[in-house]
Amino acid sequence: MLTLYTFPTPNGRKASVMLEEVGLPYKVHRVDLQAGENKRPEFLATSPITKIPALVEELPGGKARRLFGSGAILLHFAERTGRLLPESLDDRAEAMSWFMLGVSDLGPTAVDMMRFSVRAPEKIPYAIDLYKGELMRCYGALDERLGAVEFLGNSYSIADIACFPFIAAAAVAGGSLLDRFPNLKRWHDAVAARPAVQRGMRIPD
Repeated sequence: MLTLYTFPTPNGRKASVMLEEVGLPYKVHRVDLQAGENKRPEFLATSPITKIPALVEELPGGKARRLFGSGAILLHFAERTGRLLPESLDDRAEAMSWFMLGVSDLGPTAVDMMRFSVRAPEKIPYAIDLYKGELMRCYGALDERLGAVEFLGNSYSIADIACFPFIAAAAVAGGSLLDRFPNLKRWHDAVAARPAVQRGMRIPD
């Protein structure tokens, strides 16, 4: 059995979408970030930097395997199930590049943009402009790629799952933002229509 420790954020929903896509049964533990549950010793044993998502996989013989971070979870279950990674080396290399863009560029930049533009007690124009520019650079690169292919790795893969929740959040927050990126909007709508994605995006309720 798998236990997913999560919270309703784009990073958390990457993990639940992945588990829904590969069809593995799992339990959900909503981590109460406001109450500081993510800083308690029992959670730190699974996620040493206090962040969600994290996952515990029960193994035979009473053993357990931990995974923390959305990228680790996506890659682990793609490799374990043999799904959502292209078979050809060329397509896999492309998918892994976009997967890493989602994990190391798009996601962190979107989070920092939110911190400086919404949560910060003092608005710093330099920081806001910096992260807005970085986000536009990511959106532009994704839009260009998706003008040539249906999905980021040619076939639907963990690259799409790594990027989708942040684009979905931007589509809600930015209103008509995606109208500026028609290829990205087409891809967003196609991924959003997948039943497994719809289920995963509702976790945790």
